[in-house]
Amino acid sequence: MSIIRTAQIEDALAIAHVHVDTWRTTYGGIIPDEHLANLSYERCQASWIEHLSQPEVERVFVVEQPGGPITAFASGGPIKEALGEWDGELYVLYVLKAFQGMGYGKQLVTRVAQDLASRDFRSMVIWVMKDNPARRFYEKLGGRLIGEAGITIGGKDLLKVAYVWSEIAVFR
Repeated sequence: MSIIRTAQIEDALAIAHVHVDTWRTTYGGIIPDEHLANLSYERCQASWIEHLSQPEVERVFVVEQPGGPITAFASGGPIKEALGEWDGELYVLYVLKAFQGMGYGKQLVTRVAQDLASRDFRSMVIWVMKDNPARRFYEKLGGRLIGEAGITIGGKDLLKVAYVWSEIAVFR
């Protein structure tokens, strides 16, 4: 049986593998192939070590399978870009393709929302690539589309959209 737990610095490489592999399977045909090919587990690991070193700001949760492999993770904290009255943010949610549809995404979103609520945040926003096929997942969880913005990745201009849960107390 899998467990959801708070990530530790020692998890950075496993998190990097989930991050890079999920980008490659999710964003093929959306983000330039050259950019996806140049993603590096080592660079991503260094970035996650930095994130995991600041638990007072960003909290990271992982799904760990029996025997140890991490197959999904999510993180959240204070909103990074002011957006109306919303105060908390689900920064990322990545689930390896082979483990999608098993409820891990919903469990991680719930865990991040509960953590934000415990830190007195009232709402939660997530930014998602507009062409991300997983957008319906956020809508099924009650996320409400509230806006879009431009972003450039790998030299390509793309759009991202924001979903909000105005009351994270719904995640109990």
